[in-house]
Amino acid sequence: MIGALWRGASGMRAQQLQVDSLANDVANLNTTAYKQGRVDFADLVYRSVREGGMPVDTRAATPPALGAGVKVAAVEKDFSQGTLVQTGDPLNLAIQGEGFLAVYRPNGTDWELLLTRDGNFHRDADGYLVNASGYYLDISADPPPEAENITVAADGTVTAVINGETRVVGEISLYNVPNPTGLEAAGDNLYRETAASGAAAAGRPGEAGLGTLRSGYLEAANVDLAATMTRLILAQRAYELNSRSVRVADEMWGLANNLRR
Repeated sequence: MIGALWRGASGMRAQQLQVDSLANDVANLNTTAYKQGRVDFADLVYRSVREGGMPVDTRAATPPALGAGVKVAAVEKDFSQGTLVQTGDPLNLAIQGEGFLAVYRPNGTDWELLLTRDGNFHRDADGYLVNASGYYLDISADPPPEAENITVAADGTVTAVINGETRVVGEISLYNVPNPTGLEAAGDNLYRETAASGAAAAGRPGEAGLGTLRSGYLEAANVDLAATMTRLILAQRAYELNSRSVRVADEMWGLANNLRR
């Protein structure tokens, strides 16, 4: 009975984390380029059931065993493509296909290179291309302050009108990661490479399996609200069933404690 209590409690804990993950997906429904989470479960170690008495058949191949419950094995990001939403701003960039943009974020006295699918960029007071948090876009050369009518081609080529003449002022690279699900979420729609994700490699958009850039678009969150709400209801029901198993085990334990000779 004590084993049933722990098994039910592990199920409640796992389903609570599932609900937390789904609630976070719903909260970020309108977050640009947000990627929904996926909770993976794994069963815990099994223990042989020892029965008293002499076994009838000693040639039994596998003794009976009971599991010790469930755990959350991993919470991974689903990097499937989100819907592209037209904004009309040429500095808004969406990636159609695989790859990540890169930005530089201050890290003490140094700068940290982080990856993102959020292409909501604009020019700051000094003319640099920055995202909504003020982090600098990884670009070969920023447009000069006098540049006007900046446009970004599908292959990452940045052109601008300078003194009435159209010039190429820089190039934007995309980064490919061997295992995107191994990236660490760093907040602000940013991801940090890890040993599980592998090292990020820069490349030209449209080449070596990388996607292309769409200027004037932003990628919406890939959260399917109907499917997420359905999974939320299922997780709630699973939590309720696990709590009921804990209650039944507690009632059985109470009956055993109240036995009289």
